[in-house]
Amino acid sequence: MSRTSLMHRLTAPALGILVLSFCTLASAGTPGESGFLSLRTAVGAREAAMGGAGVALSRGAAAVYWNPALLVFEENGTDLLLQHQRMWGLFDKETASIAHRTDLGALGFMFSGFYAEEMERYEEVNVGVPLGTFRPYQVALGFSYARKISETFAAGAMIKLLHEEIDMYGDTGLAYDLSIAHKAIIEGLWFGASLNHFGQGLTLNSESYPLPTILRVGMAFDPAHDIFADKVTLAGDIVFPNDGNSKAHVGVEYRMVPALALRFGTKINYTSQGLTAGAGFTRGDITVSYAYQDALNDLGDGHRFALEMGFGSGDF
Repeated sequence: MSRTSLMHRLTAPALGILVLSFCTLASAGTPGESGFLSLRTAVGAREAAMGGAGVALSRGAAAVYWNPALLVFEENGTDLLLQHQRMWGLFDKETASIAHRTDLGALGFMFSGFYAEEMERYEEVNVGVPLGTFRPYQVALGFSYARKISETFAAGAMIKLLHEEIDMYGDTGLAYDLSIAHKAIIEGLWFGASLNHFGQGLTLNSESYPLPTILRVGMAFDPAHDIFADKVTLAGDIVFPNDGNSKAHVGVEYRMVPALALRFGTKINYTSQGLTAGAGFTRGDITVSYAYQDALNDLGDGHRFALEMGFGSGDF
């Protein structure tokens, strides 16, 4: 038996399990239609706790993932985000993101690593005899730039270098994002839209998997003049994935005191994800946040922790 034939049999089940698991997490279409599904696990505990609604809501370094165009409406400065995410007892994702705002526009950098625990490799004939272990992973490295088109409109773009490895099989490719943001005439009202993760798919074991391209349209509102001023933020996104039905994300944030925020949300038209919740504590330019994701199946719940730091900016 050739090594190629043997390894095809060894890693094809692992590949199928991973793709099936990723698709279950994302609840986006038929298993195997899209690859590199870790791109769907968004950045930012605040956005995650608010139902995953972030295309018009996100600020600071998390906006590098959600919508870089939002960054240019903030004061000049630099933000850093570090995030750890444990998903459904199966996968971990580590993320670092930096946003730097100047008079010439906003620059962003993001790195993420997504990995599973070690898996055993088996012989084709003696399927009960393990031959060793391997650890599948996905890595993404992105750079973004955004600038104002007018006083109320901005546009941004991102390019991402992707690499995926499952045992002896791996591939590298590029993905692209485009985004826009609009500051409405109504104070505190924001609109945003993004087209994320489009590009040529990756190939593993001679099988090509398209990227999980997704269109997001959303709004966020901070009441400015009533009893909810500086207390409540509302956000909602509608998403259109390339391999499934449209979905909705909605969330609310309530700031009991300036230093403490409680967040709640839900995801609509998903089969494996539902309610979300979390909290954030801010002291100076440092914010620590936690987000919880309820699972509608027996895979287990999701947890996310994020540390955000601001340098030279007025607000975080």
